[in-house]
Amino acid sequence: MITRAGAARPGRARRGVPVGRRFLFAERRRAALTVLGVASALLLVLVLRGIFAGAIDQVTSYIRTSPATVFVSQEGVKTMHMSASALPPDTVERVRSVPGVTWASPIGFASGSVSGPQGRQLSYLIGYDTRTGRGGPARLEVGRAPGTGEAVLDEQAADGLGVHLGDTLTVLGTRLSLVGLSSGGSSITNTTVFVARTEFTNIRGDTDSYLLVGTEPTAAANVADRISAALPGVTTQTREEFATSEARIVTDMSADLLRLMSTIGLLIALAVIALGLMTATLNRIREYAVLKALGATTIRLAGSITVQVLWTVALASLLATTFAQLLSWTLPLLAPAVSITITSTALYQTTLGALAVGLLAALWPLRRIATLDAATAFRETR
Repeated sequence: MITRAGAARPGRARRGVPVGRRFLFAERRRAALTVLGVASALLLVLVLRGIFAGAIDQVTSYIRTSPATVFVSQEGVKTMHMSASALPPDTVERVRSVPGVTWASPIGFASGSVSGPQGRQLSYLIGYDTRTGRGGPARLEVGRAPGTGEAVLDEQAADGLGVHLGDTLTVLGTRLSLVGLSSGGSSITNTTVFVARTEFTNIRGDTDSYLLVGTEPTAAANVADRISAALPGVTTQTREEFATSEARIVTDMSADLLRLMSTIGLLIALAVIALGLMTATLNRIREYAVLKALGATTIRLAGSITVQVLWTVALASLLATTFAQLLSWTLPLLAPAVSITITSTALYQTTLGALAVGLLAALWPLRRIATLDAATAFRETR
């Protein structure tokens, strides 16, 4: 390796010279372009995965923010999305008598559409007990709870439909007055309308779709088992199980689209990463040949390239994560129905994938030097 005086010590390299890092930052413009190229590829993958994760969060928001710790539905029904549930009339009283149940509140649930002056949107209609508020919107931004002939609509949907407090909207064919605006009830595909339980009965009939059950948080699983034992003709799930089932069915329904988007994004990302890091090695191939001629082993050269890849991917991952987080904060301001959720799992998997592809692409050109003897390597650089 190269000593302080410039001489070479065959077969060894002085450990104090960080060759890989120095090669990477020797030409800062080229290093910056490489890092930005890899960061752009990582950002593409993170955003695609983040949009889908954000959509799942939106779809399951009603369940996750509910005060209920246990949900009861019709036998065999494990979701709300694209599902219809009808409980036996005596379900509420029977569940309330189960040990560990602190409260039980039924809701009506139906799928349809809501329309206003500026269009129509797919919607879930939820009828709840306005006296307790259980089963209603997690947050009422403005206005009040609905009464007879009235409704509460998510504020994002209200903006899109062009309706304001006091305006009339049509929900499942019924004209209702808008008296409140909620938040967290809209996604890319649909929104949520809340009405009083009595109004839901007028629209869809007197049927309880789901039963929201309150328990001590640590006792939810045990109480769910007791309800299942006491009422074998229903499906009982904890809030976490219900949200997982809801997320699963949405994932399954969009699996083909997700797979296509992920595959295209991944292929583009891998191509950019491989090209960028392979080019970075090829641009330094002469320097590596000189080091080979001066006595550096192939393992030492591979180690130097590995250090470059590690630095490049680490910096690119930091940039991609930063920009992805910025997008997750700013995009909802421009497109409120679109949400980006950057998860640690997505970041971890994306970075590892970039590292694996980057190492393979960067080390591949080194195989030509590895087969040369020192004298030949030196002559090829002249």
